[in-house]
Amino acid sequence: MKKRFSQYSFWLSLLGIVIGVGQYFTPVYSLNILYIGIVIYILGFLSGVIAFGKHEKGLMKYFSLTSFVIIPLLIMLGMLFFAINFGES
Repeated sequence: MKKRFSQYSFWLSLLGIVIGVGQYFTPVYSLNILYIGIVIYILGFLSGVIAFGKHEKGLMKYFSLTSFVIIPLLIMLGMLFFAINFGES
């Protein structure tokens, strides 16, 4: 059985993102569920690093690596827009 870390990376990262974002759209908010989502996302990122290190074929390994940069960037932009709107009122 050949391990495809790029597939693990894609699905674990996607699951972690869905769990993390889903916490804000459900009435039941639990930090434990959010921490589980973060841990799953980090496992997906680490699988992407392993896939990149093993030179696996395909583009799925880049999903977790790029999302690890894009998600903090989106969070910072959200904070910036909040600060701009808060300063105007």
